[in-house]
Amino acid sequence: MVPLMKGFDAVYFTAGSRGGSLIQIDIYGAIKTIQAAKEAGIDRYIMLSSIFSLQPEHWHDKTLSDIQDYNVAKFVADSWLVNDSGLNYTIIQPTALIPGPGTGKVALNVNETGSNQLVDVAEVLFRSLENEHTYKKVITMHSGEQKIENALNSL
Repeated sequence: MVPLMKGFDAVYFTAGSRGGSLIQIDIYGAIKTIQAAKEAGIDRYIMLSSIFSLQPEHWHDKTLSDIQDYNVAKFVADSWLVNDSGLNYTIIQPTALIPGPGTGKVALNVNETGSNQLVDVAEVLFRSLENEHTYKKVITMHSGEQKIENALNSL
């Protein structure tokens, strides 16, 4: 992957196994891309994760109990990124993803589950790339009342 990454400024990891291959995709796939980014000289890395993946005390919550194995996988990948990569990371941790039109509004650093329009999550990922307020941060999110750009700038 390193030769393919050279010359780029950032890496987005948005792949997911949907429970099919947690170890190979959600853990090892993420870690391999983190290592390759570092070797390719890329400092900026943005990870799409899962709400509360770094907070195991939440994994037994009613709305998360059926994705515990997924959250364990995301815990490993997110922990590696935060603690071992040395990269300028942003980890976006949305709640349930819903297809359909976006609202352009979110709530960030939330302490409860909810839902997200998939389009809004994509917009948060995109706008996080060069927004210094998101650097070296883990950001939980769900749909809300604040415009995305304003929400990111208030971090």
